[in-house]
Amino acid sequence: MLSVACAAQTALPGKLEAESYASMQGVATEATADAGGGANVGWIETNDWMSYSVNPSAAGWYTVQYRVASGGTSGQLVLSQNARDISEAVGVPNTGGWQTWQTISSRVFLNAGPQSLAVFAKGGGFNLNWINFSAESTSAKLPAIRQNGRYWVDSGGKRVNLRGVNLGNWLQLEFWMMNNSMSTSNGPVNDQCTLEATLAQRFGNAEKERLMGVYRDSWITARDFDLIKGMGMNVVRVPFYFSLVENEYSPYKLRADAWKHLDFAINEAEKRGMYVILDLHGTVGGQAAATEQHDGCVGPAQLWSNAAYRDRTKWLWDKIAERYRGRTAVAAYDLLNEPWGTDATTLANYAYELFNVVRAKDPEHVILLPGHNSGIDAYGNPNTRGLTNVAFWMHFYPGLWGWNEVQGAANQANMHANWLHCNVNGSGESCDWNARLTGLNTPFLIGEFQPWTLLGSYGGQITRKTYDAYNMYGWAATNWAYKTVSYGGSNGDTNSWGWGMVSNSSNGGGLGSLNVSTASSAQIESYFRGFATQPLVRNESIAYWMNWKPAVGAKIEAEMFTTHSGMRMETSSDAGGGFNVSNVDNNDWMSYPVNVPKAGWYNLQFRVATIYNGGQFALSKNGADLATVNVPNTGGWQNWQTVTASAYLEAGQQDLAIYARVGGWNMNWWQMNAQ
Repeated sequence: MLSVACAAQTALPGKLEAESYASMQGVATEATADAGGGANVGWIETNDWMSYSVNPSAAGWYTVQYRVASGGTSGQLVLSQNARDISEAVGVPNTGGWQTWQTISSRVFLNAGPQSLAVFAKGGGFNLNWINFSAESTSAKLPAIRQNGRYWVDSGGKRVNLRGVNLGNWLQLEFWMMNNSMSTSNGPVNDQCTLEATLAQRFGNAEKERLMGVYRDSWITARDFDLIKGMGMNVVRVPFYFSLVENEYSPYKLRADAWKHLDFAINEAEKRGMYVILDLHGTVGGQAAATEQHDGCVGPAQLWSNAAYRDRTKWLWDKIAERYRGRTAVAAYDLLNEPWGTDATTLANYAYELFNVVRAKDPEHVILLPGHNSGIDAYGNPNTRGLTNVAFWMHFYPGLWGWNEVQGAANQANMHANWLHCNVNGSGESCDWNARLTGLNTPFLIGEFQPWTLLGSYGGQITRKTYDAYNMYGWAATNWAYKTVSYGGSNGDTNSWGWGMVSNSSNGGGLGSLNVSTASSAQIESYFRGFATQPLVRNESIAYWMNWKPAVGAKIEAEMFTTHSGMRMETSSDAGGGFNVSNVDNNDWMSYPVNVPKAGWYNLQFRVATIYNGGQFALSKNGADLATVNVPNTGGWQNWQTVTASAYLEAGQQDLAIYARVGGWNMNWWQMNAQ
């Protein structure tokens, strides 16, 4: 039965009475016993549908509630538009009877303006009374992020330590991050262009776009933002491809769903108190080196040889700035990712052009000038140009691709420790970058880094130390990457871990392969949707250390200082392994934020080792000594002994420092216990 009725437009947010359809197939209405009375739609069988005329007041995400009743479990419904699913399918439970009502829900992104929506029964055997659309709201606005000299600060001028993660392989695909599990009949899918071209050739552009939307709806969902927050992050860098926003079939025009996924990322992050950095990872024509896949297509970086592509990229940033002007959850705009298909001077000149485009529409957001693989010197000092809310980025990957590369987890751990701390003369490694940025008086983002994948049991702690060291300098940092998956998945063993903080679980989360040249559209859709429900495991060592805090009554790892002067660290052979503080000279110091639960006298223990006599340090607060401790000769740099003292501590959150009056000793841990 096909029926067409005359139905008025319903403004959204709002409620649709199920029987107020504009047209339908196969259903009928009946009196309802649900609260409020009236009628409900019944006799819904598989492939039946009802369409509704609606007018959403604003583009955005909506929570959709369905009032259902059923005596079975076969019911399944989905929202569709133009015969294509636009929401996840949701199952209808057995509510206990055809007039025993229950509310179920899903989510959908809707564009603004008049349109038709259909409720489609993928499985029949249920009644429907009403459908309610609620605009999803975020939590209270986050304070805006701004520049204050070389620091990232909030709108109140307080320093903000941004520590976060990249959502790689979501809005810009990199197929190694899913174990290169996709192929064509000609070989592996090695870039996003190959995947999209294959889908378009087989199914047409409209179906290609739909399938890519299914993938984007599935690789990252709300549960991922919960996991990110739970691992101690407060910022998410979102890499995206130009055609996520620009209609590639009609240049200089927005896609109908241009803001769907960027809005989703910003909203979900903001709900959890996290910021977002918008990263144009792949421009039209590509900006990266010819061998790279991460800008969309392996091949020459055509952005630099094509003036029209550069103009379209300006247009794109103009639209992004217009969209997110005033959106405080956006921490920064990252203009170009790894734009190394050109020389440093050409890059700097074009980046300044993009800066001016953005600033014309958005006077406040921080704009990131992209680093070249040769550095940032070609920019000069942006402050001398009168620019404000400007920052630089670089990507640091020590231990990989020939950069201080060493073999073995312990050697990797010590290499990272050396990279993060100054040499004994106060220079070298990250310290030289700190001196450079201090001289430029400009904030800095380490947009990508990887501090765990080759470090075995040291990985979680080095990850936390990397954030602490970068934040101490005032830098923001976002690791690469949040998630990678593999065929077999992970059993949770953090001693052998891949590139994602999160991976698929070997317990029910295994990954198969997909030949996009031969698989049906339905098979491809099912494969993509599987990422949304695939069981995941997180690296618990990273989660532990990222949430670790110094605490009274527990061992405080000496190397886990948040600020310091002159200290270094190394792997330790003391019981428990890990690291110890080393290379301590006279007047070096290290500081720890500690919450003392109550005022009183505390017994202090310090685990030390040295080959010298006469070492001495003080536990101090605000420059005043609370206790002084002499360090005995223990017979070796890894021969450990526990020395004790006592101190009176005030209650509350405070910074406690260990100050070396006479250096020449190592320290593994220290502890405070109430007397």
